[in-house]
Amino acid sequence: MEFDIELASYTDIGKIREKNEDSILISPELCLGAVADGMGGHNAGEIASNLAVSILEKTLIDLREKKIVLPKDYETNYSPVGRKLLYASSLANYRVYTLATENIKRNGMGTTLSAIYIEDENNAAVVHIGDSRVYVYRGDIFSQITTDHSYVQQQVTLGNMTKQEAENSRIQNILMKALGLKRDAKCDIINIKPKVGDVYILCSDGVNKGISDEDILVLLRQKLRPTELCKKIVQISAQKDGKDNTSCVVLHVLPKQEKTFFSRLKSFFK
Repeated sequence: MEFDIELASYTDIGKIREKNEDSILISPELCLGAVADGMGGHNAGEIASNLAVSILEKTLIDLREKKIVLPKDYETNYSPVGRKLLYASSLANYRVYTLATENIKRNGMGTTLSAIYIEDENNAAVVHIGDSRVYVYRGDIFSQITTDHSYVQQQVTLGNMTKQEAENSRIQNILMKALGLKRDAKCDIINIKPKVGDVYILCSDGVNKGISDEDILVLLRQKLRPTELCKKIVQISAQKDGKDNTSCVVLHVLPKQEKTFFSRLKSFFK
């Protein structure tokens, strides 16, 4: 690639939840970051979110190492990297759905999934389902890449509710789509073109309940390292709200770094 990537993640259980049903994943080797927010009783939400990120990562590794190959006619309308993400998320959906239908205690088990995967500057995409979010900060503009698959967002799109009303609504947690709820649930695929300087932020909806986009922009302008930025976003959100698990992944696109002799030597022996 013509650039390097720095990844960081952070999660907080919040003030009232007994367990953390969010799952986060960063894989510098794959240039992959993901956030999943599980739902369901009897630890089902935790199982669902963990399955989603684990299967996503394993499938992308298997595809890269050619342990599995996509069928030639599989979702040909999508970009190469988009097809891989769609295939991986479909496998995750089927696994979560199967577990949910096999055990009555896991009835209704599901999870959101938002992930970014970069193969190179011309092959990168976001996969998304549910109300976790992916943002990009570029040229001092902070914008949301994904669209929430929630009832309130649907009402905003239809013009029946303002964005502010949606964010303050008591029914904002009602999802229209999520992994595992249907046998054939399909994720959104959004192609992106990363540029040096870009900062991508992935977060569960617990983050958005406690910190506004404007507050995140203030933090971004401080030019914090991804680890510190990630931690601050989650901690501020948890302190101001804390009624839900809060999780964040930050991916920063950096100029290509010249490898030292020792790093080249390490790569040689891998």
